[in-house]
Parts: sequence; C-alpha cells; structure tokens
Amino acid sequence: MSRNIKVALATLVVSVVVLALKTAAYYATYSLAVMSDALETVVNVVTAVVALWAIKFASAPADEDHPYGHGKSEYLSASFEGGLVFFAGMAIAFEAVKSFFVPNTRLDVFNGNSYLVAATVVNLLTGLYLVRHGSKENSEALKASGKHILSDVVTTLGVFAGLVLVKVTGVLWIDSAVGLIVGLYLLFEAYKILKDNTAVLMDAVDLPSLDMLAEVFNTHKIDAVVDIHNVRIIRSGSFHHIDAHVVVPEYLDVATIHEMTHDFEKKVVRDYKYDGEIAFHIDPCKRKFCKQCHFLECKIRREPFDKLKISTQENMCAGPQYTN
Repeated sequence: MSRNIKVALATLVVSVVVLALKTAAYYATYSLAVMSDALETVVNVVTAVVALWAIKFASAPADEDHPYGHGKSEYLSASFEGGLVFFAGMAIAFEAVKSFFVPNTRLDVFNGNSYLVAATVVNLLTGLYLVRHGSKENSEALKASGKHILSDVVTTLGVFAGLVLVKVTGVLWIDSAVGLIVGLYLLFEAYKILKDNTAVLMDAVDLPSLDMLAEVFNTHKIDAVVDIHNVRIIRSGSFHHIDAHVVVPEYLDVATIHEMTHDFEKKVVRDYKYDGEIAFHIDPCKRKFCKQCHFLECKIRREPFDKLKISTQENMCAGPQYTN
C-alpha cells in the first residue's frame, strides 16, 4: 500500500471522527449553524472515500487503454468534491433563509462548544498535513481534500463566533445569519475547486508548470537546440506529457540529432518537478535562426550569432520566432 493511499485512508478515519464530534455538538446546541458545519463534514467523509479510490486508481501504471496513465482520476475526484461542496452550500443557504421565517426555539448556545473546539483542532492539523503532503507528492486529490478541510476549519470558527455572539447578545437570528454565511462561503469554495480541476481536465494551459519547464530548458540548453516552441503539456496527476517543436541545424544527420536531443530530454525530465516524458518534433533551421544559433560548428551560417533566445512561457507556447 502506497503512502498516498495510507494518507487518504487516515483522512477518511479522521473525517468520520470529526463528523461524530460535530453531530454531538449539534444535538447539544440544536444550532442551525452547527448543523450546517456538520453537513459540510458529511461531504468530507464522502469525498474522502472518493479520493481514496482516485489515488489508488491513479497509482496504476500506464496501459494500452490509458497510455498517459490514470492520473486524471485525481482531478475527477477533486471535481466531484467541488460538486458536493456546491450542493451542500446550496442546502445550507436554503435552510438558513428558511430559518429566518421559522425561529429555532430549541437553540441552546451554552452546550457543545468543547466538541467544536476538538473538531477544529483535528481538522486544522489534518488539513495542513494533507496540503503539505499533497504538494510534496504532487497529488491533486490530497491537496483538494486538504484545502477543503482547511475551509471547514474557517466555517467552524465562524460558527463558534456566531454562537458566542448569540450568547452575548441574546439575538437568535444571528445563528441563521451565520448559517447563511457558511452556505455562501461553501459555494465560493466549490466554484474555486471546480474551476481549477475542470481546467486540468480540459487540458488548459498551466502557467506555473510552463515557468518551471522554461527554467529547466534554460538550465540544460545545448547549442544544437536552437529554438523550442509550440510547447504543450498534458497533466495526468503527477505525470506530465510534454510535446514540443525543437529547431536544430538542418545539416546534422538523424543519428546525431537523435543523440543530442535525447540527452537533452533526459536531463530536462530528471530535473522537472513532475514525473513525465517529452515528445520532440524536430524542425530544420532552414537558415532562419542564425542570429540566435550558438552552434559554432555550423557549416551553413548566413549571419553571425547575436544573442541566445531564452525560453519563457510566452515564446514556448508561440510558434517559431526568428530574427530576420
């Protein structure tokens, strides 16, 4: 069993414990805000189960049916989590609005606070660990779970603050107002989760990954690689497939080009943050890149070398660019 799976399993157990604490807090207070908080934790439990499946599935190696691996299952898991958070937010907001017209006569703000404090501490430690571990292991499912749990900490603190206000002021509708704020906050969190993970599933451009790749390209740049353009990245969990066009001196033979670019590719993949592979499409220079070509052994140069072209996210994504 991999460490990521063990972490996901532990997260599931912790979510169940936190749900029990918040359920106890609700039956001690009958607070709408506490019920809203507990409902969000129900989402945590469900998504922990889905994340466990996604991480296990994502760890399977590439096969004939999934040549790029199974890593996108983590983004599906995170998107599913975002959908559940959205519906939880809608349900909480609906109940909160309804409670403004039907007062909660059973509210008891003097009990159950210890349960909320315990749940908050457990969630805070769990969320921070998941975000750190997920970032280290490049696991989108664990990072999404960690961020959601940390958002749960924020809502619990808000609920606790609302109970304190009700206790101090005696104004019961504050409990409903806090419940509504929790619901709206969850809707905003759901939007962020869905936006980020839908972008990956649609293979949207990932600027941070391009910046990292550009840095590695520049570190291992060789003279025979005159230009790199039309770079595309397909993200599959912690595995990235990279397509790129590479301009090389046109008079070099195929064997020499293959050896040079293959060595360059190995160094880039080794130092890139994510596991991955690179598929280079070789373009002949056609004597159009002389001013940025530092290949001193060139036999067909038309113009003297002027300046190396540094890889950036902008020029890597663009088509071939050369100085006339």
